[in-house]
Amino acid sequence: MADGTIVVCDGLRAVGESLAAYLVRDGLTVAAVVVTAEQLLDAVAGHQPALVLLDVAVARRYPGRLVAALARTGDAKVLMLGPLTAAGDAAEALRDGLQGWVSDRASGAEMLDAVHAVLRGEFQVPPELVVGALRSTAGSLALLAQPGDRGSACGDPRIAALGDRERTVLVCLVEGMDRRGIATRLRISENTVKTHIGRILVKLGAHSMLEAAAIGRAAGLNNS
Repeated sequence: MADGTIVVCDGLRAVGESLAAYLVRDGLTVAAVVVTAEQLLDAVAGHQPALVLLDVAVARRYPGRLVAALARTGDAKVLMLGPLTAAGDAAEALRDGLQGWVSDRASGAEMLDAVHAVLRGEFQVPPELVVGALRSTAGSLALLAQPGDRGSACGDPRIAALGDRERTVLVCLVEGMDRRGIATRLRISENTVKTHIGRILVKLGAHSMLEAAAIGRAAGLNNS
């Protein structure tokens, strides 16, 4: 994977080239600008970029789950560009490993901030979009406990079943960290983090890191 290299995918080439030019002026490296999902998959396979900046409209036109397809093609983080009302799109993409979302109404500076945050390994999705994505996911309303209904982490038998290290990793997930960020904080390898997360998902009965984080958040799990 090429550190800092970006592939831009927007359904309108002029928009994609404008975004790429803005990134290049900030000192970032853009390996390719493409307009279709098929071109994007080819570019990711060929360049192995660190980040894909993806127009949600392109993802919608792909006959499948594009973020999942990208994960099978390379290790690039995906930052999606789209409206903050697109909860359904966000829910699917988050389940498949989306790392960030930036509003299509964001300023150039806000987009750059999101790009740099995702490249650092930070989870960069607006809170209102995460909530909307959870609500649009089947069964997730049960995870969105009202403030007065939240119990302690110890009161949830699923949380109580976690080992000390697993609980620490779950806290990191609640904070929105990805595997690389967790590995850095805990001074362990990403493969070890992946193993812990796999065990956490099994014990919580969760299907994704996002769902696990929601369970931990609803149980009141935090650093305090």
